[in-house]
Amino acid sequence: MAEDEISDDDYEVGYGKPPKHTRFKPGRSGNPRGRPKRSKNVDALLEKELDEVVTLQEGGQPIRITKREAIIKQFVNLAIKGNAKPLQMMIAHLDKTRQPEPFVPSEADDAEILRAFGQAGAKGHDAKEDDDGDK
Repeated sequence: MAEDEISDDDYEVGYGKPPKHTRFKPGRSGNPRGRPKRSKNVDALLEKELDEVVTLQEGGQPIRITKREAIIKQFVNLAIKGNAKPLQMMIAHLDKTRQPEPFVPSEADDAEILRAFGQAGAKGHDAKEDDDGDK
């Protein structure tokens, strides 16, 4: 006799053998609604919101910019009007992100460096002679 032909009365329930009425029916999933969707983190939500486009009036003309750009525009405008907090924050940001100007030597700089080395070399040369003379 095959297992399919066993009647409900003869079927032994046990480990790995659940009762027939509790088994999944053919074509039905054991997890019908699926795995719950992950909640979005705050960073992703903020990025999505800041990248949305809004329409503003500037100089009587409508312009389309992202919310991120609108916030920066408003921040700079408040700083220009003299509002202390945005002004301090803007100056701090500019100081932090400012790139130093690259040094480009000129002939005058080269001459001054050589003159400084010449003076230091002469002093160092005199000190060596004194040390040699003591030996």
